[in-house]
Amino acid sequence: MIQSEMLEYQTIDRELSRIEKELRKNEYYVKRKQYKSLRQSCEESIAKFDAKSADLRSQLASARQSIQKVNQTLDDYGREIADIEDEDELNYLTKKLNEELESLSALERDLKRIAREGEEIVKSLDEINAKLPKITALYAKCNDEFNKATEVQKPRVNELKTRQAELKKAIEPSLFEVYKKISDGQIQPVFVPLKDGVRCGGCQMEMPKAVVDAQLADKDYMRCEHCGRIIYKE
Repeated sequence: MIQSEMLEYQTIDRELSRIEKELRKNEYYVKRKQYKSLRQSCEESIAKFDAKSADLRSQLASARQSIQKVNQTLDDYGREIADIEDEDELNYLTKKLNEELESLSALERDLKRIAREGEEIVKSLDEINAKLPKITALYAKCNDEFNKATEVQKPRVNELKTRQAELKKAIEPSLFEVYKKISDGQIQPVFVPLKDGVRCGGCQMEMPKAVVDAQLADKDYMRCEHCGRIIYKE
């Protein structure tokens, strides 16, 4: 037979789990989770737009520098053309001049694109910053209400945990280690009685009687081959 202290500890664990599940069904817990997700999404968007803004500022600075260089080159070519008499040299400079003008046009298109993307970022940030305070306030309200619900359960939870601490002192360490290992795998209850001499009291699956008798010949409990729970003889 499993220690009575171990079984009582398990019963308390299930009660604590029930309380936790009930709290997670609380409407303010659910809403708080939703508002937290919305707030996080807004903050991630702001960070993304901030990074994009920094990139656009870098692009803008680079484009402006390039435009200055192109304008300087155009001025230089303009002065050179005025003094050229050789037709081939004139044609060459004219070609280079046209290339610089094309570069200038491309840079101007870049400036327009940067300005357009910047306006889109500003618009998006304005929309986020307009709704973020409301989301934050609603999250805070739901958090406060959920904390109140948690406080109502706190005395009972503390009482149960105190009792568990007392019980643990009397439980065989090896048995408790088995319990924790299985329960941490989200299996509850861990210890269940043997039913009808062949059936697991947890998953209700039957096992060959010869196997059960052999397993329980030297000790009062065995591992269920189906669900992994510990079956004990009452």
